[in-house]
Amino acid sequence: MEDALNKIRQAAENLAPGLFEELRRQISFESVQQEPLDGAPFGRPVADALEHVLALGESMGFACKNHEGFVGTIDWGEGEELVGVLAHVDVVPAGDAGAWETPPFVMTEKDGFVCGRGVADDKGPLLSSLYGMYALKQLGFKPKKRIRILIGANEETGWECIHYYKEHALEPPTMSFSPDGMFTVVNREKGILSAVFEKRVAGVAGIAVESGDALNLVPSKAIAKFPDGFTLEKNGRSAHAMNPEKGENAALALLRALCTNLRLPEALREDFATLAKLGAPPFDGSAFGIACTDAVSSPLTVNLGTLKLADATLRVGFDIRTPVTANLDAIADKVRAVMAEGGYTSVSEQRKAPLYVPDDTFLIKKLCEVYSLVTGNEPVLYAIGGGTYARAFDNCVCFGSVYPDENLTVHMPNERTQKENIVKNMLMYAMALYELTR
Repeated sequence: MEDALNKIRQAAENLAPGLFEELRRQISFESVQQEPLDGAPFGRPVADALEHVLALGESMGFACKNHEGFVGTIDWGEGEELVGVLAHVDVVPAGDAGAWETPPFVMTEKDGFVCGRGVADDKGPLLSSLYGMYALKQLGFKPKKRIRILIGANEETGWECIHYYKEHALEPPTMSFSPDGMFTVVNREKGILSAVFEKRVAGVAGIAVESGDALNLVPSKAIAKFPDGFTLEKNGRSAHAMNPEKGENAALALLRALCTNLRLPEALREDFATLAKLGAPPFDGSAFGIACTDAVSSPLTVNLGTLKLADATLRVGFDIRTPVTANLDAIADKVRAVMAEGGYTSVSEQRKAPLYVPDDTFLIKKLCEVYSLVTGNEPVLYAIGGGTYARAFDNCVCFGSVYPDENLTVHMPNERTQKENIVKNMLMYAMALYELTR
């Protein structure tokens, strides 16, 4: 194993310049979901990002296929078993451009870091995985199992990519990992409820309110406009919905201001006060009556992610992360009931079941061995509130890419990764594939 490590390390160092050049190109695609086009179900920028990675894989000699723009596959090797690497090219919106120190869609190297939307989630890890597999190929390694890098195109906004993969009976991996979490291994992920509600409101002609780019982001800006030209704005700080306490929710700040604004009808002020209470700190769902926790994950969290008043319709969206052992269906029923009491109807609802893979599986043991070999550190198993592709298939976990001593910047302004860690990840993922398929 040590001999293989040294050979792969040298190959990774040789491939590093090419990896960073391709990552620069990949970051330049503003691959936030847009309106569908022919051959581009999530918009042209996402399609361009997917096609770039597939063309890169093809240039390396791998078998690549674009499955109607929903998902891409890069295959290598022979054997009965299929080992998967699950990653994605779509990203969340950049949010407040003024909060970025560098342009979000221009890869920038600064103080030993590589900055840009997607360098950590998930374009950097995707390319580290692909180049890791390429390093093995260049060294003449012959895997005894097939390897498939599965590249999704809307992981951040609905998982239609994964649904397409399953609905078209594409082969599920025997075991797999997603480089879209934390090192060492994330084997527990909370359940996720994404729910949007709306109601008709009276006496609001000409009044408009808007905040939030996505349910899984803490909104950093919120604005209310009145017919006489008066405008009220609130600024906050974006963060991932799994950690709402790390952000400053601008929508909640605006709601608190509006619920005492006498320009508004009393009924609307009451609506705003109720929404502010439902999304208020400590973000534990107490106002919904759904607060809970367990011993193997962490407490439930609620993020009020989107807010809009237009054309006499008030719409609000929540992202709720539930403990691993909680009853997700019962929580969804309770949330819907509370909103119905306030006169809201359900517009959309998505549920993602929690993930829990026992610590003693072959997959987790091998990944922990690889991590210890590459880093010299003891492995750590995590539970997270984030929702990754690891829950898409049986016997799948997150393996990286954020190290224990790194700040988590995914879904935040100034998303960044240490440059040396991108190369280390290439080595890490190459070693993982070597150990899982030799």
